This record gives sequence, structure tokens and C-alpha cells, in this order.
Amino acid sequence: MSRWRPSPAEERWLEVASELGAAVPRAALAERTGGWRSAGLLARVALFVLGFIAAALAAALLYVMFGLDEWATLLVAGLIAALVAEWLTVAKRLHASGIEEGLCLAGFLLIVAWITTDELALIAAAGAAGLRRLNPFVTTCAVIALVSWVADTATAHSLDQVVGGGVTAVTFGCTLAALALALGAREYRRPSHDRMLDWLVATLPVAAYAQRAQGYDFESLVAGAGTGRLAIAALLLALSIALLLTGLRRRRHAPLIGFLGCVACLAVELRLATTLATETWLILYGLAALVAGVTLDRYLRQPRNGLTSAALTHREGPLDLLQTAGAAVLAQRSAPEAPPPDSTFTPGGGRFGGGGASGSY
Repeated sequence: MSRWRPSPAEERWLEVASELGAAVPRAALAERTGGWRSAGLLARVALFVLGFIAAALAAALLYVMFGLDEWATLLVAGLIAALVAEWLTVAKRLHASGIEEGLCLAGFLLIVAWITTDELALIAAAGAAGLRRLNPFVTTCAVIALVSWVADTATAHSLDQVVGGGVTAVTFGCTLAALALALGAREYRRPSHDRMLDWLVATLPVAAYAQRAQGYDFESLVAGAGTGRLAIAALLLALSIALLLTGLRRRRHAPLIGFLGCVACLAVELRLATTLATETWLILYGLAALVAGVTLDRYLRQPRNGLTSAALTHREGPLDLLQTAGAAVLAQRSAPEAPPPDSTFTPGGGRFGGGGASGSY
């Protein structure tokens, strides 16, 4: 039993419990999760925001009521938030409940801000908090902030002047997405590790391209196929193909979502390489997406390599199968044995039809 975070087996049982809900017996769940507790998605988000706000309010109270200076306030408030988060984890056995995650993130940021206000250090603090709490949202935000930081460096600006604006950020983001895609081929014991990689694969291509596209005025941009535009289009095309093939092979949603994001970014780059009006290319791309979607839906009406677009019938859905299998495995108890039926054979005599019938009725 782990004190600081659930073990991989306990985390997997928490994941099973979140999927099956009331189908899991509470006694069996408490025994296998080690007493760890988590919250639902909406409650987790609300408590995360509440924890972050509580840390900010603690800093404000220390600064106003106790008269601490700014630097001392950052340190004391950060230590209080981080220690309270650890206390909730160890004493209350909270995991992925939101409030300890918000407190931990705020505490790490405040402590690092007391040491330095460097942007890269703050990004590292956010990433460390996400890894400590196994939170995919925080780790993904930290990586996206890292891509933004790289795009603003002097080296990136120098390279962009040679190959084209935004190429460095897009290349760096797509490289990280490809690395996360490759790491996703491994089998991890913790569901949170898989979820972290999935979030990066699904969001990084669009987030990296947004660094290039921010501030675009599509009406005033000069169309043309420059070197940077060709490089970005080739990079997005290669990554989208890899995401599509990987998503189909692994049967996972995250690579397919990343593929759709790459297609959208590639469509924008192709639009900038033409002289079409904005309304025209929106209509053309919309029609192309509609035709592709309808064609794919009709093609997958018949299952192909385990994929189908047809709705599964009742009691054949994956969640129903999971509930059935999970209830059978987790309950670990059999139905009570039925009482043996009364025998119609009566040894001796005295009743009609008995083993030694005497003739009395």
C-alpha cells in the first residue's frame, strides 16, 4: 500500500470503478483501491478551481493581514498550499479529486515564483505538479506553454527569418506529438500515463500550429507557396498520415483526434497557397469534409478490420460488456446454492406410492 499516491494496481481499480459505477461492490472496491478516493469529472474540475483559488486567497491574506512582503508571501503561501495538498493525499487518501491538484499546482508555482520569475522555470513547476498528481490537463498545458516559449526565443526568431515565420514552433510541437505517439506504443501500468500521452497527441499539432497562425488576417495575406509554407504542409501531412494509421491500428481515439486537427491545419495552409476568397475555400472544404464523412460512414456500415460506423445493438455495447465482465470478476461470489428438491421416495411404508407402499391411501 502506497502512502503518497495509489499504486498502479490501485489506480487501475479506481479506473474500473469510475467506468462501472454502482456495478462494483463497495467492499470489494475498498479492499482493492487501498482506501483511495476520487471524484467525478465535474466535481474534479470545480474542486480544482476551488483549490487554486484557495491558495491565491491564502497568499492575499498573508500579504494584507500579516503584513508580509511580496517575496515572503510567495514562499509561505506556496509552502502552505503544497503541504495541505500532501496532507489531503496522505491523510484523506484523495487521488484525482481536484482540490489537492489545484493546491499542489498553485503551491509549486508560488514557490518557484519566490525563487525566480523566469518563464521556463514556471513551466517546469507546472509540469512537475502535473507529474506529481498524474494530471494530464496540467502536463499538457505545461508542454503547450513550452512550445510557446520556444517560439518566442531568439533562436526561433532567427530560424524563422530563414525558413519562414512559425516553422520552428510547428516543427517543435509536431516533433513532441510524434514522440508522444511513439511512446504510446508501450504498455503502461498506470492509466494516467496513457492519458497524458493521449492528450499530447490530440492537442499538440493544433497548439503548435496556433503559434504560427495567431494574428493571421486571411483577407490581407498574400497567397503563395513559400518555402516555410511548403515545409509546414509537408510536416503536417506526414504527421497526419502517421496519426491516422496509428489510430486505426491501435483502436485509440487520441491519434484520430490529432489527425483531424492536422487536417484542419493543413487545410488552412493550403488555403494560403491559393488565391481563393475566404468564403469560397470554406464552402469547398466544407463540401469535401461532408462528402468524405458520408462516404466513410457508408463504407464502414459493414465492419472492416474491427471498425464500424453502425450503432451497436442493446446489450452489445462495450460498456455493457465491461459491466458484465467486471461484475463477474469483482464480486467474487457465487449465487447461493438452490436447496435440494424433496425426494418422492419414502423408504418403508405408510404412504401411497412410497418405497414400501402398504396399500393405505
